Amino acid sequence: MHKIFRWGLISLAALAVLLLFIGVVCFKPLDKTPYEQTGFYQRELAAIDSIVEIKNSDSDSAVQVGWACVNLLPPFATPIAIDAHRDGKHFEGVHDSIYVRAFVFKQGNQKIAFVSTDLLIIPPTVSKLFDTILKNQGFDASNIFFTATHTHTSIGAWYQSYVGEIFAGKYDERVPKFTAAQISKAIVDAEKKCSVAKIGYAAFPTSKFVFNRLVTQMAHLPDSLGTVDSLLRIVKIEKENGERASIITFAAHNTVFHENLMKLSADWCGLLMKKLNESRKINFNSFSAGAVGSHGPYEFSKEQETEAKYMANGISKIVLENFDSIKTDFVYNMRMIHLPLYLREPNLRVTEAIVVRPWLFKKLFGNENSFLNTFQIGNIFFAGMPCDYSGELVAEMDSAANRKNLKLVVTSFNGGYIGYITHSKRYLLDTYETKIMGWFGDRNGDYMNEVVMRVMRKK
Repeated sequence: MHKIFRWGLISLAALAVLLLFIGVVCFKPLDKTPYEQTGFYQRELAAIDSIVEIKNSDSDSAVQVGWACVNLLPPFATPIAIDAHRDGKHFEGVHDSIYVRAFVFKQGNQKIAFVSTDLLIIPPTVSKLFDTILKNQGFDASNIFFTATHTHTSIGAWYQSYVGEIFAGKYDERVPKFTAAQISKAIVDAEKKCSVAKIGYAAFPTSKFVFNRLVTQMAHLPDSLGTVDSLLRIVKIEKENGERASIITFAAHNTVFHENLMKLSADWCGLLMKKLNESRKINFNSFSAGAVGSHGPYEFSKEQETEAKYMANGISKIVLENFDSIKTDFVYNMRMIHLPLYLREPNLRVTEAIVVRPWLFKKLFGNENSFLNTFQIGNIFFAGMPCDYSGELVAEMDSAANRKNLKLVVTSFNGGYIGYITHSKRYLLDTYETKIMGWFGDRNGDYMNEVVMRVMRKK
């Protein structure tokens, strides 16, 4: 009996040592160092300081614009991204088709592509291919501004990591290659259609189309209503031959068909595009997810088809009633900046004070470089974020843009992905957005806002 007791104690001690070892190797305290005191912040400031003015060979000529649309339906089946409750099964048909829509803006020796895809995100496996795939046509990461609609019912199988396959299904190397090829075709076709165009911008308030879904999960909080970025932002483009196009952004998540549909769909914004195209009032329309990080589509109905029609009908009505009123003019300046975005090491929270160690995070999630894109056309300033960027963060940047006489348009999913970026006052909430998807520690919203505002001030 004494021997059994002794071996029991030894076993417990060994288990305790093993658990302690695992704890030390796999977890660490949350890094609370203010970002202003970090090395990555100094590296980012140096990167911003290194931005140089681009000399245009023909700055006296007006910007030309072309656009094109290419279908994204692959000739093979894939899992659906997001894979939630779909068990890795492949799509079983097409509810409504998915597309890549591209614009090319040209002036003198400069050209910039603006791309929107009916995908959950622009996967890093796709955006990295553009370091080389369109080099001969004069395009690479430095002058392609990527966005996505963020539909949760599009093709998956595009990222090879443990977590990547949870979100998008088992990796299939054909998917990134096919997606990049379709994007390339859209860009090349758009450039062929370039001609001088007038460009304008307006933002319109909305009611009962978007809500702050993050704080509704925490209704006991004093500021439980939070703030909402409810503006519908529209860039209007008019060619001299009378053709007209739109770039539309909005902050409501594209999640009406989030879980159960086993057919591909661009979700409510796909129906929006269909309605706008059928109106024949605008020749070409595109949609990009705005600052969707805390925002969901207003729930008019729990029935998915009804809800999708509610969102599409309501947003299209605002677009069509106001499109003619948006003033346009010739534009003589444009610029895109593709800026590395340096971050602290991953700090995926387990508790309020304990996080997963970086090596384990990278093993589970993958390890990609991140970047921030800005694209200015006239006084319209696009900020392209590598994440689900919270609408609660937009007001500060919007104020800074107004002081510079700029019109700010925030888009998400720029070809990199760093999880959710939410307001600092939300960081310690025990929610999906802040705990499971808040990968790089506190105050990243403050940091990224500062980076964008510093870029705004660059000549």
